[in-house]
Amino acid sequence: MLAGLIVSHKGEHCGVYQYGRNLYDVLTKDQTINWSYVECAGFEELKTAVHDSKPDVILFNHHPSTMNWLATAPTAELGATLFGLLHQVTQEIADRASVAPFDFLICLDPTLVPRNPALLRAPRFLPAYPAKSPQPPEVFTIGSFGFATPGKGFDRLCELVNDQFDRAVIRINLPPHDDPSIVPESRFAETVEKCSKAITKPGIELQATSHFFDNAQIVEFLASNTMNAFVYDDMSSGISSCVDFALASGRPFALTRSAMFRHMFHVNPSIFIEDRDLIDIAEGDTSMLKALRDAAAPEKVAAELNRSMIDAMRAREASRATPDRRGFNKILDDRSRAAYSDAISDLAQHVPDMLARKIERANIQQGFALDAAQRFLAECPNARILAAGSFEDTAVATLCEQGYRIDEIDPNVNGMTLLDFYRSPGARLGSYDLCLSVSVLEHVADDEQFVRIISEFLRPGGLAVLTVDFKESWRPGQIKPIVDHRLYTTHDLRDRLINAMGECALVDPPIWSEGVEDFEYEGSEYGFAGFVFRKLDADTVRMANAQPVWRELLAQSPGSSIPREDKMTAIKRIFGVGR
Repeated sequence: MLAGLIVSHKGEHCGVYQYGRNLYDVLTKDQTINWSYVECAGFEELKTAVHDSKPDVILFNHHPSTMNWLATAPTAELGATLFGLLHQVTQEIADRASVAPFDFLICLDPTLVPRNPALLRAPRFLPAYPAKSPQPPEVFTIGSFGFATPGKGFDRLCELVNDQFDRAVIRINLPPHDDPSIVPESRFAETVEKCSKAITKPGIELQATSHFFDNAQIVEFLASNTMNAFVYDDMSSGISSCVDFALASGRPFALTRSAMFRHMFHVNPSIFIEDRDLIDIAEGDTSMLKALRDAAAPEKVAAELNRSMIDAMRAREASRATPDRRGFNKILDDRSRAAYSDAISDLAQHVPDMLARKIERANIQQGFALDAAQRFLAECPNARILAAGSFEDTAVATLCEQGYRIDEIDPNVNGMTLLDFYRSPGARLGSYDLCLSVSVLEHVADDEQFVRIISEFLRPGGLAVLTVDFKESWRPGQIKPIVDHRLYTTHDLRDRLINAMGECALVDPPIWSEGVEDFEYEGSEYGFAGFVFRKLDADTVRMANAQPVWRELLAQSPGSSIPREDKMTAIKRIFGVGR
């Protein structure tokens, strides 16, 4: 069993601290990793803890304001795989996040599409087992809690209750914070004063407290109300933990459409005050909340998160196990030519005549693709394989010689481009385990459409292995081989093409700019690069909601000749079905 160490800062009156404690309690409910916990104020304390516990994995409950000493610490000395929590994140931040000083980042947002190969998406979890709810109070009572920081909307909640009720109790808990510079002591009185001014009806009672509750006490506090409500402004990139406590309480709750509650936007019937009154949310159907509680059960979340960390470490090891130990998304320079000599020898053994027609220094592309395909196929028996642009491809031909059945798409093989095949009646989207396309993409005019089609052909979890002509400094208009539409850069591959697909992610962090561009053709100097990505899991694919290419094809088709045709008629006309 792997040994794990969760590292947090000291000072319990802090949301980040509380999350770390809660996370430790949750993760220990699954025995896949044997977790221990420590609080450190500096790197020397951490080294002592690591020496004592000898962890394989270290998970930092990291926030720059609470663990700023870690930014310059020599973390390589720790000798473990390092994971860091990213508490405040958006999709854009996640896509571009630098993992240093960690090996991986865990983002506390279940709505993220994890396109960054060094990023893991963490599910939300119940911070305590759901309490058995007491009988609701006789007078309709609305609860809320949180630090008295700007944007929490406690006065707005009071105004809302004042407008919608003639008799009600509002209970607000505003605990102190460890750091008065974040939440000054004066904020309690200021917030209570604003709340009091928002109440004009004699039947509305405000009860404000300043206790710092532990997890069980927060859940008990929320469970003792008729309902709870959080009316935050759209003020932060993070997900608010107050919903986790509200779910655990078992009581109905209401929210505002703040980005801090974006993981609840899908809940139906709506629990948002922009859509319904508080009384309607409290007395309406709340069965959908049970499904959310079940998904956030500590044992379930612990198993999922522990497994995802282990999977991330295994993926890194698989990347390091490539012949040149440099992963998949890299420049294929002379280091690779030497390391992939066995794969290139396989090409020579199986298709010597075809290989003899090739430029020798370019053969690394097919050697790389063959090796990557064989590694994947060893773990995926009976795989369905698609080869896009397969004419004279020695890697594809070698796999065929080795007995693999491959659907080859090429105008010189089956008379079809990839787009033609996509539009054909026999196309089966989401059915291929592996797609190969070697030295093709730079010759395609619409490369974004091309990779999107590949993405649509892949099943969830399926792998695409491509190679491209690469030059990091290349810009449109500069010299390139006449047969190429472009040379590729890190921006093209990591940002433009991965974002165009939406539902795929690179299999490992790219190091294209680290290699040597050591090939010359038609007076142009450039290199070859591996471009290897994987389709995300089925749930994430649904979340990504990527626009399929066929919708664009329908939109581009003139409909004036058949103004009343339905969708299926249009599809048959455009795609040639039935001809």
